[in-house]
Amino acid sequence: MITTLTTDALDACVALYVDTFNRPPWNESWSVEDAAQRLGDFLATPRAHGVCSWDSDGTLVGFAVGHLERSGAEDHFLLKEMCVDTGAQRRGHGTRLLEALAEQLGAVQHWYLLTARDSDASAFYERNGFRPAGRMGVFVRP
Repeated sequence: MITTLTTDALDACVALYVDTFNRPPWNESWSVEDAAQRLGDFLATPRAHGVCSWDSDGTLVGFAVGHLERSGAEDHFLLKEMCVDTGAQRRGHGTRLLEALAEQLGAVQHWYLLTARDSDASAFYERNGFRPAGRMGVFVRP
């Protein structure tokens, strides 16, 4: 079942996020507090949109969250975070989350996101209609 992401689901999203991104292939070191801050901030962003996927027993399987940004005369959607339980990946949950977000967003045609190049995540996004940006690059400062 897919539902709109609300603050009521935030604790479940945080637990899933920490569990997923602290495992391979990401091997990050998220604490519950830091993940709660990150996801809470994303959900509190003006014009935020998010969805959750739940299995039949009410366990969170995945979520996606981002926000609309105005660009000229149209809105673009920045997908800030997406997470599917490692044991439930490659079963269509991620694709269904993207489809539910697309339904929620309506006529918004332009989406963008950041993810690791040459990764399972980038391959997933490409299978779902995303492509590497032609002119854009990511710049970082120490």
